This record gives sequence, C-alpha cells and structure tokens, in this order.
Amino acid sequence: MKKLVIVESPAKARTIEKYLGGNYRVLATIGHIRELPKKDAIDPVNNYAMTYITIPGKEEAIKKITAALKDTDEIILATDPDREGEAIAWHVSDLLKTKYSKKIKGKEIKRAVFYEISKEAVNKAIAEPRDIAMDLVQSQETRRALDRHFGFSISPLLWRLFPSNNHSAGRVQSPALRMIVEREKEIEAFKPQEYWTLGALLQKNIETKLIVYKNEPVKKFTFGSKDFVEKVANQLKAGCKTGMKTVSVLSKKIKRKPKSPFRTSVLLQQASAKFGFTPKQTMGFAQSLFTGKDGSDGLITYIRTDSIEIDAAKLPLIQEKVVHLYGEEFLERRKFKNKKESTVIQEAHGAITPTDINVLPDSLKTKLNDNELKLYGLIWERTIASQMKDAIFERTTIEFTPNNQPELACFSFSDQELLFPGYLLATKEEVRNNKPPNIKEGDIIDFLNLTKEQHFTDPPPRYNDASMIKALEEKGIGRPSTYAGILSRLVEREYIVSKQKRYEPSDMGRLVSNFLNSSFTNYINDEFTSKMENDLDAISNGSKSKKEILDLFWSPLEEAVTKTGEKVTRRDVNPLRLLGTDPETKKPIFSRMTKNGPAVQKGDIDAGDTPEWGALKEEQKLFSITLEEALVLFKSADNVL
Repeated sequence: MKKLVIVESPAKARTIEKYLGGNYRVLATIGHIRELPKKDAIDPVNNYAMTYITIPGKEEAIKKITAALKDTDEIILATDPDREGEAIAWHVSDLLKTKYSKKIKGKEIKRAVFYEISKEAVNKAIAEPRDIAMDLVQSQETRRALDRHFGFSISPLLWRLFPSNNHSAGRVQSPALRMIVEREKEIEAFKPQEYWTLGALLQKNIETKLIVYKNEPVKKFTFGSKDFVEKVANQLKAGCKTGMKTVSVLSKKIKRKPKSPFRTSVLLQQASAKFGFTPKQTMGFAQSLFTGKDGSDGLITYIRTDSIEIDAAKLPLIQEKVVHLYGEEFLERRKFKNKKESTVIQEAHGAITPTDINVLPDSLKTKLNDNELKLYGLIWERTIASQMKDAIFERTTIEFTPNNQPELACFSFSDQELLFPGYLLATKEEVRNNKPPNIKEGDIIDFLNLTKEQHFTDPPPRYNDASMIKALEEKGIGRPSTYAGILSRLVEREYIVSKQKRYEPSDMGRLVSNFLNSSFTNYINDEFTSKMENDLDAISNGSKSKKEILDLFWSPLEEAVTKTGEKVTRRDVNPLRLLGTDPETKKPIFSRMTKNGPAVQKGDIDAGDTPEWGALKEEQKLFSITLEEALVLFKSADNVL
C-alpha cells in the first residue's frame, strides 16, 4: 500500500516523489482548493462559521487526489510551513472528511512540515508527521474574515460615492495607500531652503570642508545666502593665502560588521535596490529557487520568514566553506539572534539561506535564468558573509587652520584605507580605499583655492519598493506573506502609479484615501493595523481566539459604515477645487473627478451654468493643476469632454 503525499505545486511534487521512492505517490493541489463564496460566506451569529466552495478549475486536481485514495493507507499533507500552507492542508483534510468520508475510512491524515526541499529534510519530515495545527488555521481564517468583512462592508460605499464602481478597500492596502498619499502631500507642501558648503583645495589634491568659522561650529544652515557666502569667502581667501597649518592628524581603526542573514522583508528591499526587482518579482524568483527546477533540489530555504537565525545544523558547513574559500583568518563564528522572543509563526523557522552552501552561484549559470541567478547569488553571499570577520578600515582625519590666522577657521579632511577586507571578499561591495596623505602635525600645506557650493534641501522622496516595505515593517503593517501583494494590488487598482520606480498616488487613489482616512481612520491607522497583526499572531500561538478578535471588529465596523453612508455625499468625497475665474467669461474654473477621469470644469452648476469640461493630460493632477493650465485645456479640442 502506498502513502499519498499532498503538496501545492507540481514542481515540488515531482522533486519530493523522487526523494521518497516507490511506496509514495505525491500529488499537487496547485494552491488553494477552496474559497469563500461571494454571499453568505461567514456567519457571525454562529461563531463566525465559514462556508467554502471549490475554486473553479480545481476539480481536476481534487479528482486526482480522490482517485489515488483507493491504493492509499495514509495521507500526508506537506504544504508550505506557514499559515496559508496550514490552511491548505486543513482544507484538503476537511474536504476529504466531509465529501469523501467513505474513501478515507480507516486512513490516517497527518501533516508534515519541512523548510527546505532536500532529500534529508523531506524524509525527516515525512517520518515525523504531526497533526494539523488548528491555531494556525484559525489565524488564517481570521485574517481572511477580517479582510472579507472590511472589503465587503466598505467597497459598496465607494461604488456609491465615487464616479465609477471599480473600487475596493483593502484592510492592509488602505494604510499603505494612506502613507503614499501623506508623502505626496508633504512633497507638495515642501519649500526648499538654501544652504552653502565651503571648503579649501590644498596642495597634494587634498579637498577639505569648513567645519569652524570664527570659533563657531559650521552647521547645515550657517551659510544661507549667496551674499553672506561671498563675504565669508573673501575673508577666508585672504586668511588662507599664506598656507594652511596642520593642527591635528588623527587615525582611528573602525570595523564594519557583516549584515545578518536575510529575512523576507530585507531580501525584498535588497533585491529592489540592487536589481530593480518588484516585491512580486522577487517572491516569484525566490519561490522557484525554493521549489527547485526540473526535479532538482530546492536551492534555498523557505522564503517567508521574520527570522535572522541560521539553522544550527547548517552553521558548521557554512563555516567550513568560509575556510575553504578564503582561509581560516577570515572565519568568524557568529550566531545571529532575533531581537525579541518571537511569537510570530514565520519565525518558527530560520533565515533565508542556501540549502547547500557548497552550491556556488557560478555553478548554476546554466541551470537558472539571469534573475534567479542574481537572487541566489545575493542570498549565498549574505549567508557566507555572516560567518566572516569584520572588515577593518583606518580612518584618517586631518584638520587645518590658516597659518597666519588660526582663529579664523578650521578645515577638515577625512578618508579611509581598507586594512583587512573580512566579509567584503564575499559580498564584493565597493568601499572607499585610499592611503592617507603623507602629512604630519605642524606641516604647512599650500592653499590652492576656496570651494563653495550652493545647495537646496530636497523634498522627502516618494516611496519605492524598498523604502515602502521598510516603513511597513517598522510600523508593524503586514507580514512576510503579505508584503509583495500590498503594492501590486494598489497598482492593479490604479490607486498608485510607479514612475521611475517610485510610487505616487493617482487622483482617484488620493480621493479614496482621503475618504477612508477621514471616515474610517480608526480602521486604517498604523496602531490599529499593527495591533491586528499582533492579534493574528496571538491566535497562531493559542493565546487568543478567532471569535474574540472578530467580535471586536465585526459589529463596530458595520455601525461605522452605516453612519458614514447616512451622512457622507458624493460632493463630500469628490469636492470641486476652485482654481480661479475665466477672464473672458468670468465663470469659475474647478478641477474635479468625473466618470471619465480627472477633468476641469468651467461654470458653476449650482449657479445655473451649463458647464464646459476639459480632460486633464496624463502628467497633470487634480490637486496641483493651475488656472493657466486649465484654460489651455478648454482651448484644445482634443481635451474637451
């Protein structure tokens, strides 16, 4: 009799079946097999009982599984080791027990969990199965119920209040949208401030920076105008022309430690910064590396994790590889620890590392595509570097004063030389590495020229993938399994747009966010969203219940939606923005959102005018278009609505 093993993906099924041998058959669900119906899915009166239906298209996968039951004496559910994987395992088990009870009579259903796809890990997990962890299933169901209730309660309001009905509200996406909108408002309100930096170019090509002027430390805005800078520059030129005296030479050794192994959020950030991958792309490439290709071993450990700890069994192998590649003098045995005692399920397993550190990136050039190879190389380098010694630099700081007027100013020069590369041999990071100039205290150095440079403060930058994920993680919004989906869903809904790999809100996204933030701020603020994530974690570890959390959320949200629906009008959420008056007709000009998109309006309907309309061009925005720009739109036939 065979044992039936059930996983999510066909690729994983092929690899695992190869490991387990002839007494096992491995089949795939191809993801979730059941979903909530559009109506009557959750019964709040009956402890939030949830009704499920088979996902269209999954009938064939279910048919294969049920057909295999005849020759099976044990069913082992080996889906991914997180909440979603646990939920898929439970759905398969529940479906078999409720619809195919006769076929599984007398057969055991067990759960196996492994964090890498290797022969050793899979066989060990299959040999030591456990029961389905219902706390994890309850946590996943609670998240699903929260998201469903939030979206199904608020989205109909959006359909009624906004010019089109293609809108939806996401419990976790809405706070992210709010952050992007808030950043855009900060950029619009920003007023640049002028400041200048001064320095001196000395003999031996030494570039210095002015750090003290007339016994006062130079700060960022010490020199705030060109006139003042010119006055100071003339004084400095006169004072420095007889040469600069070296008043101090200070050398100091500094160490740079390797970064901890990757957790999901940091991998997403680094892949974005180094390769321009979106979070969705990174998770796709990582999933391929985890699953393995063409029946081969998985190349990395499980990809959804909050942990930076390396599996203790892997550490000696990684350390041996350091010695083999770089020598004993580069080895530093380290154990990275999570900052706090973790209750988050994603931290139940370790950091993202290669399953076998002996598989070097160069050996995979013919097996992986370019993007997969880049990501594997990034993970391999970070892992090997974590067990290497610090890089050591010598930082030299030299200070100079005008030879004949030492009280006038002090200039500083600083540079560094790499003394010992340490982990940099693995990561190949570019660093400053310059020998210090041959200068001793008391030396007089020729003054060549005074440098002065005008600057203006920059507005806060728009979020990109890396900075957005970092901000979400810091605020406790989302978890490793959700980061990739948050931004991609906002882009799909056209609430945000990506320009030069940075996100800005669309006009509709901004209007929707303004409404949600004013009417449902208690449900989309950082504190509420972060607390809800912690509550879901508490359900995972059994300290809170599904009913307890949903009771606090369900009825209050329904009441808030009802009250908002009774008092908020379309004009409240989509107000006219007065730009000014048309000099020819004396009619007011407004910007507003229409069913055809953002537009400008000439004339006041409330005053009895028959309005004229002009569509905004792609680069124009409802919240920043000017009267002059609007008047041009009315004169162009291409823009008239």
